[in-house]
Amino acid sequence: MITLHNERLRVRVMPGEGARIASILDIQSQTEFLLQPATPYDRPESLGLWDRFEKSACAGMDECLPTVTLCGPDAPGGPVPDHGDFWRLDWAVTAAPTGDSVSLAATGYSRPLFFQKSLRLHSSSLTISYRITNLSNAQLPFHYAAHPLLAIDEGDRILLPPEVCVGRLEGSRNNRLGPRGAIINWPRPQGTASTVDLSRTGAVSDRTAEMIYPGPLHSGWCGLYRTRSRQGIAVRFDPQKLPFVGLWMCYGGWPEDESLPRQYAIAFEPTVAPWGALTAAWEHRQAAVLGPHASFAFNIVFEHIGPAPLTYDEFTARCPG
Repeated sequence: MITLHNERLRVRVMPGEGARIASILDIQSQTEFLLQPATPYDRPESLGLWDRFEKSACAGMDECLPTVTLCGPDAPGGPVPDHGDFWRLDWAVTAAPTGDSVSLAATGYSRPLFFQKSLRLHSSSLTISYRITNLSNAQLPFHYAAHPLLAIDEGDRILLPPEVCVGRLEGSRNNRLGPRGAIINWPRPQGTASTVDLSRTGAVSDRTAEMIYPGPLHSGWCGLYRTRSRQGIAVRFDPQKLPFVGLWMCYGGWPEDESLPRQYAIAFEPTVAPWGALTAAWEHRQAAVLGPHASFAFNIVFEHIGPAPLTYDEFTARCPG
């Protein structure tokens, strides 16, 4: 584990677990913004290159590259494992930690991709700088999505840019909100008369799980207000580089294996395409493509909006930045 810290934030990174960011903690209030493992997690030595994501810690922040969901041989370049290559790899530390920064890198196995990320703490934010490089002599299609699982309590508030009024449903457990591909209203999927308000987090006992691609987005930010601690976190990104965001809302409705712990989290997932699978992104001509030995660079910022106590109105005024 590598720990970065300043007077306001503490960040923990696990190079041997896919360079997973295990913790973003507000030091003053001891508020944890990333989901923690449901049970004590020791990375299994038998973790295979094609195992599904539920064999991981299912917590913190991972990287999904070159897909989010499992793809078969019809994907451009061949099969891709669930959630991609990199969450299960040991990453090399390429620049020694300085107390507020560290750099890491790994090479994929389903595709010749070299993936680098550098983390740097500022006074109230964490900036992650990424670079994806094609190591081959041929063009290489890929799909990328950040995968930050955010800790929540019932009644927390999800804030999206005001231009968002609809979203495409990628999945809804038991078709609660409709079939896959349905266009639903945000935040009330059945319209203004709906009793369902997706902008307020539910309870783990709800046993629901939804993946929505809201938008289209012209503003590169999303926010989560923690009602209990009266502060929040904003996720910022460049919509020219990452023009879409996936919104995962899981209130005890995943994983499908009922013997595993129920997940209780949301995730804002800045991404290159509004699809779970590289195959779907390619079919809809929205997959990213790297030329021979070309690179794709971008940043994602997690900004702590506080300190507490902060009203929701104060949070909404500051969240857009």
